[in-house]
Amino acid sequence: MSLTVPRLGSFLKESLVVSIPLRTTFRGLNHREVMIFEGPEGPGEWAAFPEYSDLEAAVWLRSGIEQAFDHSVPFPSKQDQTVQVNAIFPQLESQTIAPWWELFPRARSAKVKVGEGPNSEGDIARIKTVRHIIGPDASIRLDANGRWSVAQAAEILQDLQPIGVDYVEQPVATIEEMVELKGRLRGTGIRLAADELIRQSHQLAQVIAQNAADIAVLKVSPLGGLQPTLDLARQAIHAGLEVVISSGLETSVGLSWGARAVALLTEEFGPQPDAGLATAALFTSDTTRDPLLVADGAIRASDPVLDDAALARLSASPERTAWWHERLRRCLPLALEQFAGLYH
Repeated sequence: MSLTVPRLGSFLKESLVVSIPLRTTFRGLNHREVMIFEGPEGPGEWAAFPEYSDLEAAVWLRSGIEQAFDHSVPFPSKQDQTVQVNAIFPQLESQTIAPWWELFPRARSAKVKVGEGPNSEGDIARIKTVRHIIGPDASIRLDANGRWSVAQAAEILQDLQPIGVDYVEQPVATIEEMVELKGRLRGTGIRLAADELIRQSHQLAQVIAQNAADIAVLKVSPLGGLQPTLDLARQAIHAGLEVVISSGLETSVGLSWGARAVALLTEEFGPQPDAGLATAALFTSDTTRDPLLVADGAIRASDPVLDDAALARLSASPERTAWWHERLRRCLPLALEQFAGLYH
């Protein structure tokens, strides 16, 4: 690692907090707040959600610092590669599913967020509507964010077996529950993916040892940067897991680093599964001149260039900017301590 980070005052001066309206409520949000800053290596993005603790937020900050200031991070040998991505379906009303699908032209897979509504019947009906809209050939992925019990997950997934579900991401919360559910789903063809167990609980080794999942979902910003993400990806792939690089609902600045991760893994291991990096479609605007929107089922793995006019238009209120500045004062020392612990 080769890293020189400016002092706090310079960091604050060169940063901008933006608030981007979302097309629909997602993860309980109607706007997405992030801090953007420019460094010698290009723009960086700090996108930790407001409710996260300083310690967790510092991990996300570490990723943004890497983006803007670390010139040792690898580049794909081929520039402007394309990365196949899955569509993302939030909790939508049935009549809006067909027009929403049009945001992801020629996508060959779709991820549906589940477990957020009052009952599983609504999830099941929505998933069946998605299947009808996207057709029989596109694969369906589900993401429950650990909200289901083992019994609930088994019942729902067995009900959905006839429509074809590829995998469900973090259906239950613990490794023990994942192992139990995997046994109950044996023979259905439905696979399990681990997300929160890896990025929040740091239990990839245990997931591998207990055969608790078939897929590792890895997100660059929540994992602290490209380098830690690639390290975990290699560990997972060598253990026989698929790796799906996904999004932490970043703008196209952060998404570009997910795309870079996929491009690097493709060069090292061959073609990768569709990535969960189509979330720029959720924004009504973006931070870059060429947002990473889906075309022909893919996004580009290219370097982000900031759109100054968009940044000015999306600038957060003085109150929210002050909140993020105070957060940076607390989290920057933590992020730099984490860097020191990783590389020294």
